Amino acid sequence: MEMQTDLERLSRMRQSLSELAQEVVRLMPIFMDRLPMIKGSVYKQSRKCGKPNCRCRTGKLHSNMILSRSEGGKTRLLSIPEGRLKELQILTRRYRRFRSARAHLRQIHRKMLLLIDTLEVARRQAP
Repeated sequence: MEMQTDLERLSRMRQSLSELAQEVVRLMPIFMDRLPMIKGSVYKQSRKCGKPNCRCRTGKLHSNMILSRSEGGKTRLLSIPEGRLKELQILTRRYRRFRSARAHLRQIHRKMLLLIDTLEVARRQAP
């Protein structure tokens, strides 16, 4: 009876390992994509300009779309030129998707290594 339980446990571990491998396969198209991407975030920035008679002094702030990105450990804010907003939103979305998939892949690999180590111990025979 105990041997059957061990065999069932090994079988479940192998099944889990197989399912994790399938998840890796599902992530591969994200990594293999050839479309460009940009590291950063697009958002709307609202601010006061500082001119004493400007409308922004009464609460109607100036706003523009910004690309925020890190370069050399410093955050850079770049104003988005007219007509490039949609393009930059798509490019930054691709980057976030790529990084999210990468983080998920790391979790999968950690789980896979734990399962593989457990399988190794369970299959090892005493001399």
